[in-house]
Amino acid sequence: MSTKFSRNMAGLATCLLTKYGSTVSLVQAGAKVWDENLGEYVFGPDVVTPLAAVPVPVAVGLINGTTIQAGDMVVKADGAVEPKMEDKVVFRGATWSVVGIDPKIVNDDVVAWFIQVRK
Repeated sequence: MSTKFSRNMAGLATCLLTKYGSTVSLVQAGAKVWDENLGEYVFGPDVVTPLAAVPVPVAVGLINGTTIQAGDMVVKADGAVEPKMEDKVVFRGATWSVVGIDPKIVNDDVVAWFIQVRK
């Protein structure tokens, strides 16, 4: 159930991430369409969406060598765009693969996404 409080928290998250965040883009694979000339499916151009987000390193104490590895980052993004596991994240001139997604929910509204990424 969406409430005024959860909507306010989502707006606050977006405001703070926009003001203090960095340049981060979510890259989603283009649509898969049938190419009659090639006789196979091809992907259209990637869709690049700017995010209100901030990338931060994973805390050293959380590194376990399997699900969380040294060098992993967590991109803390607002709830405006829902990331998928097959997406890529671009920041600091590098492309990172999504390895984990953790929604931050208040009263059934996604206020923010914590996206674990790896090079």
